[in-house]
Amino acid sequence: MVKKYTVDKKIIQELTRAVKELTKALEKSNLNKNTYIKQVIDEPKRVKVHHSDALVSPMVGTVYLSPEPGKKTFVKKGQLVKQNDILMMIEAMKTFNTIKAPKSGKIINVLVNDAEPVEYGQPLIVIK
Repeated sequence: MVKKYTVDKKIIQELTRAVKELTKALEKSNLNKNTYIKQVIDEPKRVKVHHSDALVSPMVGTVYLSPEPGKKTFVKKGQLVKQNDILMMIEAMKTFNTIKAPKSGKIINVLVNDAEPVEYGQPLIVIK
């Protein structure tokens, strides 16, 4: 079975002219055969913390800063905590694991957001 198509010559001529103009523009620019144009995908910026007072995640999971959605957070920046106070929870495989303060001190910074996925060894909070 043979199909016949009708081609508009004006469209072909316009496309040919546009390709020639683009080719000339690229030749005049600084682009060459060794230059590649790539799409940049924005990824969340991760802050690297090298601080001896940073508490790191003991597991991979999802961190929760309050006992329930809409409830008051366990701790906030500037708050004083005692050793073994609950700082947050990490849900892993449908099990909630409490993360407790390893020492008494002041919360300098909370480095994660509520309901954010965390990785093993990722800094969570700074206590000084």
